[in-house]
Amino acid sequence: MFKILNNLAHRRPFNSSTEVRITYKCTQRCRQCVIPFKNTHTMTVDEFKHVMANLREYGAYVGFISGGETTMVDGLPEMMLEANRTFQYATTLVTGLYNKWHIIEPAVRVCLENGMHIQTSFDGLGELGDDLRGAKNYAQVISDNMKSIADMRASIQKNSKKKSLLYANTVISNLNMEQIPDILAHVKNLKWKSTIGMYHTLTFSTRYNDDMVIQPGERLDKLIAFLTNNPDVMNLDSFIAGIKPYVSNPDLNWCPFVKSPYLSTRTTIMENGDVHMCKGNPIGNVFRQRLTEIYSSYEYRQRIDEYKQCNGCWTTCYTQRYLLTRPKSLGEAARNIQKLKNTRKIEV
Repeated sequence: MFKILNNLAHRRPFNSSTEVRITYKCTQRCRQCVIPFKNTHTMTVDEFKHVMANLREYGAYVGFISGGETTMVDGLPEMMLEANRTFQYATTLVTGLYNKWHIIEPAVRVCLENGMHIQTSFDGLGELGDDLRGAKNYAQVISDNMKSIADMRASIQKNSKKKSLLYANTVISNLNMEQIPDILAHVKNLKWKSTIGMYHTLTFSTRYNDDMVIQPGERLDKLIAFLTNNPDVMNLDSFIAGIKPYVSNPDLNWCPFVKSPYLSTRTTIMENGDVHMCKGNPIGNVFRQRLTEIYSSYEYRQRIDEYKQCNGCWTTCYTQRYLLTRPKSLGEAARNIQKLKNTRKIEV
């Protein structure tokens, strides 16, 4: 609590959520992603420990270890244990799961034995899945690995107080709207939970694909009706409710970093130590600077000023955190709390 109050007193974000991207290497070539086309550094275990020490000094509460494909990184199990010692409330391994089981298994086992969560993506079935994710036999490979993880969780955590949340994020695009009900049913059958995202080109790791841009109309209306109050979807109801208005008029003229600069921000640390917020170049580097310095810097203040001109977004990474901390009514706040309680109900 001292670190939170100290950061707020100095007008620094308390860093509720941190994503550490440890590699750009990937086993997939997704339509919306530029990550596999970047030839950059992969974080070593020692570098990762340096990042975690920096985060512990500043304050770190919810963490996501992502890539690229994280299971391609040597030393991932050791990294996950270090992350679990760093993030006070929750640590999640983000993996595309498009890899051989014997490569995936060691890190998965460490996560399940220590109550860490696992997130994957599931955007399409059959040929559409192969096309969207740029990988052969995508849905079958992912499904097999998801089932193996669910079975392992049942074995490891049957009598344990440590419970790992397994969930798959499905990105809505103009190509997969009709498949999403079937995808959610398939994910549920594998004993995983589901979240929904939207195709966008907001961040430095995304690229524009004209075929994927969500279009308003009857197809979207039908999908949103299906997602609204759907018990199999972990997203906040307010996030689902805002998808149609945003698609029809994306000029929201607000930014969570501006509207809620201390509670709703998200720190992204790249494999080379660069620190990103959302759009724009890095505001610092954790291999050369303490996070306290970075969030006290001119670069950070300048980036906040730049975001004041942003048209806004509707993403699970940024918008949903803002919606959680800034409900529009007592009823919405109560629904948010209930949604969080439902999320924590993990059956193994």
